[in-house]
Amino acid sequence: MIIRELALHQSAKSAFPPTGHRGEAVRPDKTSGTGARSGSMSAFDRFIHYGLLVFGSVLAAVGLELFLRPNGVATGGIAGASILAAHLTEMQLSLALFLFNLPFLLGRTATNRRQALRMLLPLALIALFTHYLHPVPAVSDDPLAAALGGGAFLGIGIGLILRQGGSFDELVASAPLRPAFRRFDAGTAIFLANLAILVLAGFVFGASQAIYSINAHVLAYFMLEAGYSGMSPVKRMRVRSAMLPRLREASERDLRVRWIEAGDGETAILDVYRRDVRPLRQLLAAIDPDVEIEGVRHDEARRLRPFV
Repeated sequence: MIIRELALHQSAKSAFPPTGHRGEAVRPDKTSGTGARSGSMSAFDRFIHYGLLVFGSVLAAVGLELFLRPNGVATGGIAGASILAAHLTEMQLSLALFLFNLPFLLGRTATNRRQALRMLLPLALIALFTHYLHPVPAVSDDPLAAALGGGAFLGIGIGLILRQGGSFDELVASAPLRPAFRRFDAGTAIFLANLAILVLAGFVFGASQAIYSINAHVLAYFMLEAGYSGMSPVKRMRVRSAMLPRLREASERDLRVRWIEAGDGETAILDVYRRDVRPLRQLLAAIDPDVEIEGVRHDEARRLRPFV
């Protein structure tokens, strides 16, 4: 599983080179020549894998315990809810993190024990590191510096964990930054949950701290993507439209995109260079004003497995 997810990330870069063909379509079940290798990892690969898991857990713990919590700054997600709970109940942040993640862990144990193990190790590591970092003084007493540093450390740390096949903080890892409110789906529900946590942080820590909390949450969101993708120049998008054939034809003609068929006739996944994301949005909106365009996060990209 870990090798398949790493191969997906590498394929997102290698299968869409700068000199690639414009508008090449790929089926979700199509395999590439550089797909996942069979067999077990070497000792060196295991060392790198677990080393990055530990390093990502350390970064996340540093962001939480040495930046965010001491300065009353809370991101969204389970991490932010844990910071609020630790402040209100005076329990250690490590215990709050474990308790808030426990329902997700039990849910995964009931459905897929392998996924539960992928979540248990990062959770145990982050809880352990936050426990030992608890007596350490905060790196900065400035709330802005704490928001920026904490958001960056937390986001990159979770991104590295996700990149290695682990799982932590479902509300942050699967959350859209701007959901489509035309329908109520899981992404919209998670967005509203994060918004509720940030609003509650404003009531608990004060209105001024709420601004810093929002900054930390947004920065963590983008740093998570950077940590997971390794700063890939390619971004994956989902497009929903009743005029999908026309949108595809126009995008293949004017931009360099890679289409992945979704099968329902109204939804498509496509890869586009980040510099072309804005022109793509403008082009598709000019053809279909009702088109829905959103970024695809790591968990959904893995579930589609377009290149593996």
